[in-house]
Amino acid sequence: MRILAILDRPETALFTLQAVGELARRLPARDIRLLHPRRAADPAFQAPDEGIPTPARRAAFARRGALRAERLRASAQAWIGPAGEKGVATAHWAEMAGDVRAIVAREAAMADLVVVSRPRAADDEREREDVEQALAGALYDARALVLIAPLHPCATVGARPIVAWHPSPALDRAMAAAGPLLDAAGHVTFLIGADDDAEQPPPERARELTARGAAVTIARFSAPRGRLGEEIRARALAAGGDLLIMGAYTHARFVEWLFGGPTRDLLAHGTLPILTCHHGIEDPAA
Repeated sequence: MRILAILDRPETALFTLQAVGELARRLPARDIRLLHPRRAADPAFQAPDEGIPTPARRAAFARRGALRAERLRASAQAWIGPAGEKGVATAHWAEMAGDVRAIVAREAAMADLVVVSRPRAADDEREREDVEQALAGALYDARALVLIAPLHPCATVGARPIVAWHPSPALDRAMAAAGPLLDAAGHVTFLIGADDDAEQPPPERARELTARGAAVTIARFSAPRGRLGEEIRARALAAGGDLLIMGAYTHARFVEWLFGGPTRDLLAHGTLPILTCHHGIEDPAA
């Protein structure tokens, strides 16, 4: 497996790297690319009516970018050594300047899994936009399997996975990629929302895991309108999960939904890594 990790901010780099290391050991991975995509031009001067930056402004923008890149490079290099000693696949550092979404999409197309960060409450508008663009480039443009890293250290990723169950091609693909994690997990929980028929039998994958002797819990729940994301997060945390597996859709509002809709708390305040992907077929329920 080839893993592409997007390092965008020094404040979140360590958490992203820790998630990468855990996944690399469990899947396993043979190659890890640590990429810092950065803007080539000052976003304050993108529109014609915004004028032309002065030489001083250009220099200041370049200095800020170089400083951030240097901090991220130092974090990456400090992680690469110990990661290799622990048997994690070979890791390489890279940085590219240009359109963040285009860079991530191009690089993600050559990876089996892309690890991205998530927004923080302290992020400014530019930082938040860059995080959104990286996710969109990997999820939509490259149609990659994506892990959204947490905003805190993670001792394990995938030892106790939680599946937010809603039948879809996207979830099927995410679960197929997470197969080695599910097969080796100490406990797997399937969260099934009230919209799904309570009379339906447990998911086939849950029955397969049970037959193999795995500990499996089926948890059905209902959530107030607009609070689905918070309910999933709360139940996943209460179950002691360390990875949330969920499907994404090709719906045009999916990124907006993730960053500002019902599941905003999952990204802005959630504490679980999220493994997701989308399928090329539009889901009418999305």
